[in-house]
Amino acid sequence: MMKQIVFNVGGALSTYVEFDNKTLLVDIGKSSEFNPITDFLLPLYKKRSAEKSKNNSSKYHIDQLLISHPHKDHISAIEDFDTHFYPELLTTPNDNDGMQQNELINWEKVGNEDDASIIKLREMLVGRIPPLRATSDQNEFIYYLAPKEVEDNATLTSESYCNNISIVIFLIVNGYRVFFPGDIQKEGMKNIIDKNHYLKNKLKGGVDVLIAPHHGLRSSFSTYLFDNIKDNKTCSINIVSEKVNNPDEAREVDTRYSSADYCKGENNLKGGNGIDKCYQIKTSRGHIVIDYNQKNNPVFSIYSDIKDAINQFLK
Repeated sequence: MMKQIVFNVGGALSTYVEFDNKTLLVDIGKSSEFNPITDFLLPLYKKRSAEKSKNNSSKYHIDQLLISHPHKDHISAIEDFDTHFYPELLTTPNDNDGMQQNELINWEKVGNEDDASIIKLREMLVGRIPPLRATSDQNEFIYYLAPKEVEDNATLTSESYCNNISIVIFLIVNGYRVFFPGDIQKEGMKNIIDKNHYLKNKLKGGVDVLIAPHHGLRSSFSTYLFDNIKDNKTCSINIVSEKVNNPDEAREVDTRYSSADYCKGENNLKGGNGIDKCYQIKTSRGHIVIDYNQKNNPVFSIYSDIKDAINQFLK
């Protein structure tokens, strides 16, 4: 069993997944209009009378919070999360005692060390046990470039040190295959694929749903990623977490994500402009709920009212 929601949080990113009795929250960016913690997760858990954490009885239990990388647009709701939830696993690039030297994050390279979200994240990491782990060895697989390796590579650092230390996730549940590459960029994507033959093999097995890297921006579109995906395209859809168009902000989504050249469009949605198939969804259309419990293809629903999305998780 698996169900997922990709939230409409503007140019930020946050997605929540329930699979095989596991709860996984990947990134917790929020927008001025929507907070995934107070507007979705907390109401959902209250309606379910969900269990509290064994480690902190005042907070709700969640199996894993995975922060792909500590940029503001991926952690801005972290204080709200910490108020109400306690994750059994907190997985993010970090500098905990006991980690290998090349895996320690360089916070100076990340920047914004005085930002409240960064301070809260670092506070929450204290006492956590390394190394970086997944909540389910059978379904969830994580990969990353060692921060020191990125720091020592001029090309990877110039692209963006913080983006290229993104933890990427591959989920395989009920035969469905979902890829979350965080904000990893072109050269970072090539490096992480080439250095992880297990990841390369999973990509060769196919990808049903792709959460487009770095919000689908043209500057981060990786042809190398699609070269390594079975049939060189996703099966079901490409999802882009994107702001509504604003002429004052130059955020250009790569049109190839919406092309039949990069997606088969095997889903229940219809395309626009007379096109029968839909190859891409942008979160600017609404909160995207994905039901992976069907035998053939995942079923997608788009909601402007978060209450409707919550009801889908209560079924």
